Amino acid sequence: MAINPGPKGQNGEREIAKILNKIVGTVRTTYGLSQLAKDDELFQRNQNQTAVGGSDLANPLYLEIEVKRQEQLSINTWWKQCVASAARTGGIAILVYRQNRKKWAVCMYADIPVFQGKTKTPSYLGLQRVQIDMDTFKTWFSLYYSEWLKFNEHIAFDIDR
Repeated sequence: MAINPGPKGQNGEREIAKILNKIVGTVRTTYGLSQLAKDDELFQRNQNQTAVGGSDLANPLYLEIEVKRQEQLSINTWWKQCVASAARTGGIAILVYRQNRKKWAVCMYADIPVFQGKTKTPSYLGLQRVQIDMDTFKTWFSLYYSEWLKFNEHIAFDIDR
């Protein structure tokens, strides 16, 4: 008898949304902004993903996040799905995945520095897919959201004035 993978995937999406919303709360506190109400949290499961496509987590931050909670890894297939979704929206492709009894891992693009010759100034390979652990991703996301707030301060800070 086949097991329905739906609940495991949905629980994974909720878990990642909770992690990201917690970081949002921490960053908002740092800037002296009010906390968002539960209904206004930035990251929520995309209830229409099966019908109309799109990322697994709806959010206003230009992040196309696919969450996979499966025992059998298909990282290349998932990554293609994530990149295609990001290409449609102009968002940032982020794949978050986990197998049973293992930690979350994240794939995203990074510009990797390289040194050539005797120069002390790096050149860059251009965007490359990298895999990072969840703690590194949390650090990146905290910085990303902080910069997003600064760039969109007319939206974020006016709410609290």
